[in-house]
Amino acid sequence: MSKIATRCILKYLAKGLDPTRECQGDLQRELLDSLPNAQSVVVLAVVDGYSIEIEIADLGPFSRSGIEPYVAEHVLPEAISIRCNPSRAVEIQLLQAHFP
Repeated sequence: MSKIATRCILKYLAKGLDPTRECQGDLQRELLDSLPNAQSVVVLAVVDGYSIEIEIADLGPFSRSGIEPYVAEHVLPEAISIRCNPSRAVEIQLLQAHFP
């Protein structure tokens, strides 16, 4: 019987933001605070937004299919609204979900 993966790496693109160093750092800290099982969070500025990579060490109460929608629909929009100034409607796109 194979062991179920308990960690994941999620990569997103958040568009509709004016990338600034202040927002970048604040967003990274907010995501680390919001996801206590996050092993690392990398937020990089791109044109019109940020590339966000989140490595979660333990999925906790979530399943493989449940963690990504939770992060995309709840954690990221809330963190962005708290820490950044959207220049227009924010679009969040999943680039990759990896369960090593």
